[in-house]
Amino acid sequence: MSCDARRWPLTDQVWRQFGQFDLVMERTGVDPVFAARKARGTAIAQARNICLVCLHHKRCRSLLEEDEAHSIVAFSPNAGFFDQCRQHRLPKTRNMKRDS
Repeated sequence: MSCDARRWPLTDQVWRQFGQFDLVMERTGVDPVFAARKARGTAIAQARNICLVCLHHKRCRSLLEEDEAHSIVAFSPNAGFFDQCRQHRLPKTRNMKRDS
């Protein structure tokens, strides 16, 4: 018997929500490395689970399509997680040439 994940009716929804979660993190400036390491990975796992059951996923997706990701943190149950992980993002530095 083969293992066909497509037979599970919620597979597409789960992958769509995970993709949306990743996009929200990217567009709100979350440091993905810090987020993945926070609480040894349990914080991001919990945030993903919250995203999966969130009742605002359609509103969230609409704001992402309208390039208004910053508005998502106003109602997201993961706002605290995103904020904590965004604070640890290091500013981008320019490559400076050294005089020889």
